[in-house]
This record gives sequence, structure tokens and C-alpha cells, in this order.
Amino acid sequence: ETIAAGIGSDVAFCVAGGTALAQGRGELLSRLPDMPECYFVICKPGFSISTPELFRSIDSAPLRHHPDTAGILDSLDRGELEGICRRLYNVFEDVSDRRIKTVGEIKSRLLDCGAAGAVMTGTGSAVFGIFTDAATAQEAQSALLREYRFCCVAEPVKALL
Repeated sequence: ETIAAGIGSDVAFCVAGGTALAQGRGELLSRLPDMPECYFVICKPGFSISTPELFRSIDSAPLRHHPDTAGILDSLDRGELEGICRRLYNVFEDVSDRRIKTVGEIKSRLLDCGAAGAVMTGTGSAVFGIFTDAATAQEAQSALLREYRFCCVAEPVKALL
């Protein structure tokens, strides 16, 4: 994990696997209980969003909410997927940027397709929705692939280390 942290902010998380609370730049990990059974549909539009640019913009953005990390952790401890999904929020979605509109459209599509919750990943531009069953996740993936080049279904990974 130390070597991974030197490579990039979120690399340690990817090496360790499992569910964790990431702090700092993403290199400080606290192990958490496994996610309840679920399926992720991850969709990425055909553009990227600059992380430094978003961090500069967030300082002047009127933030509507802050993530309910404590509520997510409590729901995770209880194994309540619905509680986790209800609390998903990313402050970077509050930044006024034309590309964030597309992120919002993808979130809406995921929710319309049956996701229990949807949110932009980190500084984007990928978006993920959480589904309770594989068939609905597969249907959502198929629907989104008609508009976006990258869309996949994934399952939570148990801790590797």
C-alpha cells in the first residue's frame, strides 16, 4: 500500500480491494464491513474532467450538501444497501460546468433504469449506479451502451489484503 500510495492517490485502494473509507488523498484507508450484495453499473461519457480544474472550481461553487459519511458508515455497519444509496452525494457535481450536465443525465438514466442510487465517481467523469439485482443492472448497461461507449456491470470486491 505504501508503494501504491507513491504511484497515485487512489492506487492503494485499488490494490487492497474490499470496502474502505479513504481519507487524505485516498491513500489513508480504514477497513469497513463488506458492501451488501449489489451490482454497480459504471458509465463513462466520452470526455474526462480535469481533477485540478475541478478542485479550483469547487472553492467558488455554492455547495448544496455535504456527503453524509457517518450515515453511510452506519448503513454499511447494518448491511442496509438502501441507506447507503439514499446518502450518495458528490460535492463536485455542484460545480458549474457544462460537462456536469451530462453527468446529471447519466445519473438520471441510471435511476430511471432501476438504480437504488447513483453518483459521479470522484472528480468524474464516470458515474455509477447501485442495483439490487443482476438482471436489472444488465438491462441498464444495455440501455446506456446505446448512448455511451463505456458502460459495464461490476460487483463489490472482497478485501484482497
